[in-house]
This record gives sequence, C-alpha cells and structure tokens, in this order.
Amino acid sequence: MKYYPKKKWGQNFLIDDNIVTKIINILGNTTNLNIIEIGPGKGALTKKINSLKIFGFEIDPVLCEKLEINQIKNLICINEDILKVDLESYKFNKVIGNLPYYISSQIIFKFLNYDSWDLAVFMIQKELADRITSENGSKQYGRISVMLQACCNVKIEFNVSPNCFFPKPKVSSSIISLKRKKSNDFSFKKLEKVVKKSFSQRRKKLKNTLTEINNYTQLSSYYEKRPEMLSVDEFIEISNIIEFDN
Repeated sequence: MKYYPKKKWGQNFLIDDNIVTKIINILGNTTNLNIIEIGPGKGALTKKINSLKIFGFEIDPVLCEKLEINQIKNLICINEDILKVDLESYKFNKVIGNLPYYISSQIIFKFLNYDSWDLAVFMIQKELADRITSENGSKQYGRISVMLQACCNVKIEFNVSPNCFFPKPKVSSSIISLKRKKSNDFSFKKLEKVVKKSFSQRRKKLKNTLTEINNYTQLSSYYEKRPEMLSVDEFIEISNIIEFDN
C-alpha cells in the first residue's frame, strides 16, 4: 500500500543516499552504543545505523508498524510523541533525527535537559541552524544560540537542498552537530532562567528585564546592555553571580 506523507506531522522524507551516508559518517562509530532516533520515518537513516540499540520514536503508527515489519536490526520502534516522553528511563549515548521543522526548537531544548548523550546530529531548517550558530551582536542571536553554545560545541556540517526530500520542503535544510561539553561551570536551570528573561524583551536593557535580582549591584557593568550584545560567557558569568527573589 502506498504511503502518503502527512502534513500535520511535518513529514518530508530524505531520499538522497549520498546525504544519508554523510549524516551517518558524522554520527561516527556507534557499534557499542545506544542511539535515539527522532522520527525514523521510512528508515532511510535507521537502516544504516549499526548500534546496540536504536530507540526510534515515531509518532506515526503506520510508519512504526512498517518499520517493525521490516525488522531493522536492533531497532525498538516506539509509537510516541518525543516531546511527551520521559527519557530518564532510556540509556542513550547519541541522538540523530530529521526533525519536523515546526517543533525543532522544542525537541532540541528537551534534550538539553538530559546529560547522558555526547553527540546529536540533526537535520533542521537552515534558518534555525543559522540562529543556533550565530554570534552576539547579530539579529539572529537569541535564547537558543546562548543555551546551545553554552552546553555544546555547535557546527553546521553542511546544507541540504529541498530536492533531497519527498515531498520537497519550501525551505533549505542544514545538518548540525551538537557535541556536548564535558563539564559546565554553571547551573543549567539558572542560566536558562536568566537567558529566557533577558530575551523575553530583547530590545530592553538588562536593568529593565532582570528585575527579580536581589544582588543587582554586582551587575553594574551590564546595566545598560541589551541581551543580544552579551556573549555566551557573559551570560554564564551573570548566572553565576545573581540570585533571584523567587
């Protein structure tokens, strides 16, 4: 039976074998590792992964059934929405996925809350990839730029043409790699709160956005700065200094 991609789940299937090979090469040796794949779809990437276990989270029950019928080696297909899954019970080392464009940011932020993985390789919209890797002072620089660069070494590996998918998306895509930094000198939750509040009104200066700080005098050098002016290291410094009233 012919399968028709569903718009409600943002399905665009990768059909270029050369791109598949390049992505798998970035993922590296996974022979003795457990992998999470987000949206395995028809299994273009899944079939090429050689690992102990592949936890494939596929929201589409029809595709999940097809993957099980194909009996891909070491694949455990889980018919769940990745955003609703508690990943604490899964032991995994690397993450891979062709992410639905409309929820890519949410998925990436979700995985930042887990520290068991050391490498993630994602296909995302090029515009988002540019935001993730942007530097302070640019219009693209924002919350996701700071949080990802604080926790990971981020890199755009290469761009992917719409012609490599079926159906063709209306935008270009990028493959990004996120290499988890081995040690962090900050509290993730505290940094997240600072960054989120700062960029909630990105045109306002910090003296107007971080109003819940009770040791504000220690931040005098940042009073007049807007969030897009601050480097990742400066955000980390602020998060290490301040205390919130609540």
